[in-house]
Amino acid sequence: MLKEKIQMYYQQTWFRHLLFWILVFWCYSLSMLDYYGSMQEIFITYGFRVALQCVATYICLLIILPRYQSKKNSLELILSFLLVLFIVHFIAATWRVLYLEPTYPITYLTCIRKFGHLTYWQRVFDPQVLFFQTPVKYLQPTFILIAIQYYSRLQKLAELGERKKLAELQVLKHQLNPHFLFNTLNNLYTLALKKSDTTPEVISRLSDILDYTLYRCNDQYVSIEKEIELIENYLTLEKIRYGKRVLINFETSLDSQLEIAPLLLLTFIENAFKHGVSQEINQATIDIAVQTTEEQINFSVKNSIPNTALPSISQKESIGLTNVKKQLELLYTNAYQLTIDQTRDLYLVQLNIQAA
Repeated sequence: MLKEKIQMYYQQTWFRHLLFWILVFWCYSLSMLDYYGSMQEIFITYGFRVALQCVATYICLLIILPRYQSKKNSLELILSFLLVLFIVHFIAATWRVLYLEPTYPITYLTCIRKFGHLTYWQRVFDPQVLFFQTPVKYLQPTFILIAIQYYSRLQKLAELGERKKLAELQVLKHQLNPHFLFNTLNNLYTLALKKSDTTPEVISRLSDILDYTLYRCNDQYVSIEKEIELIENYLTLEKIRYGKRVLINFETSLDSQLEIAPLLLLTFIENAFKHGVSQEINQATIDIAVQTTEEQINFSVKNSIPNTALPSISQKESIGLTNVKKQLELLYTNAYQLTIDQTRDLYLVQLNIQAA
């Protein structure tokens, strides 16, 4: 119960900031125990310093940076930071000269001997102190919190981008799965009309495909072996459906266990059957090759194009082909190469994917 309460408080921004400032004060105090004469002097000196740092920090975080993010005015940002720096320096120097040194002369004896002959204004507006000592002494926590907030903002943007990408992928999968299942059920319907003896085998293969598409496809990546197993089940169905009308050559060479987005390769194969076999009167040919190395997946599918084919495949892409191109861009941005070549009697797809 206590652990849950601690976690609940820690998730609150104000609580994390409070811990940060307590840590800052503790570090200051611990490092200067031997320098100051009493704990009271330490608390007064660094209590004031931390309070001043808090004010300066939240002016920067809550006022200056939001204005810059909305206006994108770099000059205004620099001038605002310089103004904060000057105000912090003026207050800190005044506090030191008018209160700390007269109150604790033993602690500041060296400083008094060195700068005591200078006037108040000369000490307050000392350029070396203003531009070098004050930023180091007073604005360190400010820079740390700004860096933390910037990193946190980058993380949130990355998380939002990842969520958006996953949402787009889910939409694409929801489009692709019914499309693929519809085509497979059409195959089963055709065989049932023929009262084929192979219908039980088709149902068995279809069961494996359904299991894959309904459960495996929820994962962002699957093993290449599972994807190849799905391809083999699909090819078995197509061989039963088309018989001698198609000559299929499927070669695999797996040298490593890599992962790939589900249904990615199968979509190109399905496209080859749709445009290369379904319209062919004579025997069609489909050559498929999948090869993996330690860092890459190489895939190619080549199909013959019948003389009776409808308008160019590239001019009218299927839902699946358009869908898979979007998935490639989302999942393998700058890490894949897709080449599609078409001649009068041949359609070739080559896909190379760099392993994640």
